[in-house]
Amino acid sequence: MTQEKTVESIISGFTASILREHFGKGPSSVYVTIYKSFVCIQIRDFLAPMERILLDQNEKNRVLKTRDLLMVELMAEFKRNFWKQADLDVMELYADWNLDDYSGMILGVLEEPRSHKLRWPEEVDETELRKEVIRLSIAGQKEPEETNFFWLNDRTLLIERIGIFTLLEKELIKNEFQEALKLAKRPLEYMLFAESEVPAIVNRPLIGSYVDWDFEEDKGYALLVFKK
Repeated sequence: MTQEKTVESIISGFTASILREHFGKGPSSVYVTIYKSFVCIQIRDFLAPMERILLDQNEKNRVLKTRDLLMVELMAEFKRNFWKQADLDVMELYADWNLDDYSGMILGVLEEPRSHKLRWPEEVDETELRKEVIRLSIAGQKEPEETNFFWLNDRTLLIERIGIFTLLEKELIKNEFQEALKLAKRPLEYMLFAESEVPAIVNRPLIGSYVDWDFEEDKGYALLVFKK
């Protein structure tokens, strides 16, 4: 436990430093969870001065697009720090931002999963949760070929969906419209989760949702944060 806490502290430190260096302002807090193949970084109170001006001018998508582009450039730096400072071989990185409450999520997928006991809250019906998530996937795109759940802690659920893109989406991806697709899909996913039965099944209010995709590999992740 002590070693994991130390690793979490290291990750929190270099994450705040990287964001501060490249955005001009760092987050007020960075919370790190490591579970199985995943490193989840939750960020609070993160908004650069120039971004605040753009939001005041209703340029939300411009801020998101700029962050997406910058995070692509920062992936190598994040991976290098994961390896050199935390001894973690991160193969994939995902990120999403909630500009309404200035929060964000960075998700790293490890090459080799760490050993943890499988977590599942006793009060949550896995079958009902799976049915509801598949229903939401069908409403937003199509039924995934594979759906996996990972409770990172007692209030944070990570959903992995593989084989999710429709033929139209695949054509848009082929023609390099990934960013436009991402900007269109994000609010739809937020709405679907917010209006879903997931909070009732989990028996907790949903207070945050974050989504991102690997368009080349046809998979995506959704991180749901529930109230304690």
